[in-house]
Amino acid sequence: MKIKELLNALNSLVLKVNCDKEIEFEHISSYSRDVKEETLFICREGSNFDSHTIIDKIYKQGAKVFVVEKEVPDFYPYIQVVDSRIAEAIISSEFFGRPFEKLITFGVTGTNGKTTTVHLFHHIMHSLGYKGSISGTVLNDIMGDKFYCHNTTPSSIEILKNMARTVENGGKYFGMEVSSHALAQYRVESVKFDLVGLTNITRDHLDYHITFENYKRTKLHILNLLKPDGIAIINHEYLKDIKNNNGRIVTFGVDRNSDYVIKEINTNWSGTFFKLDTPFGPKMVSSQLIGEYNAFNITLVIAALVEIGYDIDEVINAVSTFRGVDGRFEIIHEARKLGIEVVVDFAHTPDALEKVILSLRKLAKGRVITVFGAGGQADVGKRPLMGEVVSKYSDISIITTDDPRGEDPGRIIKDVEKGLVPGSLSLSILDRREAIETAITLANKGDVVLIAGRGHEPYQIFDDSYQVPFKDRDVAIDIIFQKINKGEKTFK
Repeated sequence: MKIKELLNALNSLVLKVNCDKEIEFEHISSYSRDVKEETLFICREGSNFDSHTIIDKIYKQGAKVFVVEKEVPDFYPYIQVVDSRIAEAIISSEFFGRPFEKLITFGVTGTNGKTTTVHLFHHIMHSLGYKGSISGTVLNDIMGDKFYCHNTTPSSIEILKNMARTVENGGKYFGMEVSSHALAQYRVESVKFDLVGLTNITRDHLDYHITFENYKRTKLHILNLLKPDGIAIINHEYLKDIKNNNGRIVTFGVDRNSDYVIKEINTNWSGTFFKLDTPFGPKMVSSQLIGEYNAFNITLVIAALVEIGYDIDEVINAVSTFRGVDGRFEIIHEARKLGIEVVVDFAHTPDALEKVILSLRKLAKGRVITVFGAGGQADVGKRPLMGEVVSKYSDISIITTDDPRGEDPGRIIKDVEKGLVPGSLSLSILDRREAIETAITLANKGDVVLIAGRGHEPYQIFDDSYQVPFKDRDVAIDIIFQKINKGEKTFK
């Protein structure tokens, strides 16, 4: 690709051009470790590091030209732009040939439910005979190549590259989780979606967005990224928050004015079952997913696919064969040998914790014992709210270490304790394995142990240089088998 082609795309973002417009480049990158010969490198200022400061090092690695948002010595060939992140989104789109134009693109945002929703979309499309890709928290599945990415939504370059790979390998769709950070940092700004989904908006990430209104506004920005004939599928309760939207909006929820009305939800240890009033008449939906809140995630996907032309009965039939996602209301079946239930869930916000605990209360024959903690370097204000919700709805709350990320774990626990309901039964145990073992030991026959907050995550992150293997499911199973081997087959 030539610089002059890039300049046409960047247009009014360009402040200064200090390079030959005929220069050609073969690669693009915004990470110094990925630089190779013939690379166009995009310098960005982040919260912890500014790559403008190492431009000399990157130049010596083989970078051919730079995109910068700060002044740098004219010795280096560069294009100065108003905003490097917006530029990166545009550059990525042009460099990889706008692959979203050749795919059915589905972007989902919301505080909770993104992962389940995107994976269900992937499952249904496969069931209908299509190949494609997804990107998100638990994994990226790019035409069968499965790998984990640190961010829920990766960089613009990675997103567009993965879309291009999907097109090149015959894929027909691309589904992705879109985080509020990604929207705020323009990582998907150049992507255009056929479908966008909004699950819910509740408190989270206020350490970054500062106010809830900023957070909500950022989430709703995804509606501006629709293709001209795109459709937004949103929870009806957020319809009042949408202004000046040109796309078509389809609503779902329990409100009778919704386009897809959810009724008569029943959930048990086998799954969730509900009636759905649709533009095509009433339908019954059966799912292996547990929890009333999953009726909303399921309906979002049904509505999305039906609205772009797929047969509603075929879509609903495919829903019934979806087994769920790693670390999302994941039942540890081995615990039943002890006469109890153990569930692992990613719930790490007050709203998500409330929903999963209330679902368990309806299922439990005995008590609900919840093990949870709050992550470090995140919204401090939600910590006491988490403590309040868990202690209000659980019979026993056990506060423990989540991912401290450089913060003092004891300090985090103290923040959570501030919200505990007076008189509630709670324990604080710093060591997460010990906390899980304590919960399982305390559980009597018929009780449910919820291990919340980390879900699928394979490592416990103490700081940037120290993380240890720790997957809640595997730790719980190990503890359970130790008890079984000791002869503790059931609890009295």
